[in-house]
Parts: sequence; structure tokens; C-alpha cells
Amino acid sequence: MQIMNNPNIPSSKQASFGMALKITKPAMEALEKSSMETINKLAKIGDNLADTKYYHLEIGKDLKPRIDSVYANSYVRVFQPIAPQDEFLTFRTYWDGSEISGLKKGIDYYSTIQFANKEAALNAYSKLNSLHNDIDRAAALTKMLDNREIEKQAADSAALAERQKVKEAASKLMEKFGGESHIK
Repeated sequence: MQIMNNPNIPSSKQASFGMALKITKPAMEALEKSSMETINKLAKIGDNLADTKYYHLEIGKDLKPRIDSVYANSYVRVFQPIAPQDEFLTFRTYWDGSEISGLKKGIDYYSTIQFANKEAALNAYSKLNSLHNDIDRAAALTKMLDNREIEKQAADSAALAERQKVKEAASKLMEKFGGESHIK
């Protein structure tokens, strides 16, 4: 697995996995006993997730999926979507990340992905709901979570660029027209 610096995330979280599907050594026994269909499906998932930056899918013992991120977030099965009422898609899972803020490994956990609108959230829900196993749902969620993080990072970068542009324009304005107030 290749780790690369990423200037768009804070230095404490500055890692890009460089690999979106990670099959761990404990998975090997189950892989050897699986079918070619399963092997081909995992290869296809690996290809589909190849461009993810912030989340990856780890396949562990007994081919159990785990969604992992560059942050403290990690989720293990189940990956059960809940019908959205707005642009937020919530899914039920189990926390497997860092034990912070009262979160302990193995507790029931609900995570949310914000979409552009309710229709997009409903489409994502339908897609997840149509998938019939945890590996497929985990792969789809990995991509959705990563896409949302990329969108947030792009929006943050654009806002930062805009703030910098305003700051520079204010400095130029002050340089051109700045002076002392007549009231002392």
C-alpha cells in the first residue's frame, strides 16, 4: 500500500492510501475456498475503487468487509441503508474506528452521507438496498463516502481560495486608497 501526502487535509490526517481495496492476510484462507465468481467480483471492486482518496475497503478474515478512512472512522457490517427524508442518507453499521468521544468498537452506529438533493439520496438508497451482500454494499458505500469527502474538500479549497482573493483585493484597495482618518 502506497502512502502519499495530500495538501488538502490537515497534517494530522495527511495520508492517502493509494489503494482502495485492501485484502488482508487473514482473508487468504477464505479466498482460497471461495469461487472464481467471488475472486472476479473482488477484482472488479478493486478496479471500481481505484481512485478513492479518503476511504478504502478492507477485506478481512472470512471475507468480512471493513470500510476504513484516513480519519478515525471505520465501519464493519452491517451496512444497512435507511430511507432518506431529505438529502441525507443514513446507514446503520458498527463502529470499528478509534475509541473517541464515547465511541467504542462494536457499538451500533449510524453514519450519514449528504447528497446534493433528496432525489440523489433516494437513488443512493435504492442502489444500496438492491445489493444483497455486505461486500457489495460496503464497496458502494466506500465510493459514496469518498465522493462526499472529495466534494467537501473541493468546496473547502474553493472557499479558502475565495477568502485569499478577498484578502489580496482588500490589501490592494488599502494600498491604493489607504490613509489616516481626519479624526484623531
